[in-house]
Amino acid sequence: MIFEAGPITFLRTILIIVLVYYVVKYLIKLLLPFLVKKFMQKQQEKFQGSQANNFDTSSTQSKRESTDKKDTLGEYVDYEELD
Repeated sequence: MIFEAGPITFLRTILIIVLVYYVVKYLIKLLLPFLVKKFMQKQQEKFQGSQANNFDTSSTQSKRESTDKKDTLGEYVDYEELD
């Protein structure tokens, strides 16, 4: 089916574009809050799971890290200004 270029065809194309825009806008308003809520629940579960795993090992690991930092800093060099 071939359409000729004319004012009716142009108006029909504009009407289709406007309708698609408003349908997509309406669907986003409906679906976006649901998707964000679902995403937040997944992230919260993930965070709580990682907190439970890290709670047991955090105290021994932090002591070990603090002694490692002191050893890797190197020695202090005091520089004097020359006039």
